Amino acid sequence: MMTGLRTAFVAAMAAALLSVPGAVTTASAESDGSLREPGCAKLRGSGWGWADIHNACGHTIYATVEVDGWDPDCIQIGPGAVGRIGLEPGDEPYYAYEC
Repeated sequence: MMTGLRTAFVAAMAAALLSVPGAVTTASAESDGSLREPGCAKLRGSGWGWADIHNACGHTIYATVEVDGWDPDCIQIGPGAVGRIGLEPGDEPYYAYEC
């Protein structure tokens, strides 16, 4: 249930950002090619059974990724660090978020 609500919220926020003329540049890709995500947790990369989450802030966070079905447990990530989270085979992470 929460996964569906989170997905609906992200879709609504994306539609709102894209409907505002000046906000289109805010939703553009960063120089490293990753999509800008709100908050400190940034999805850095993923592969079969794993995803890397970058903590872009100067304090420790707990974060996970959005996938279809059950989201993985949150992991602790130090300031500026990257944490690797395990995924079920076939899970495709959409974005990272703080817990």
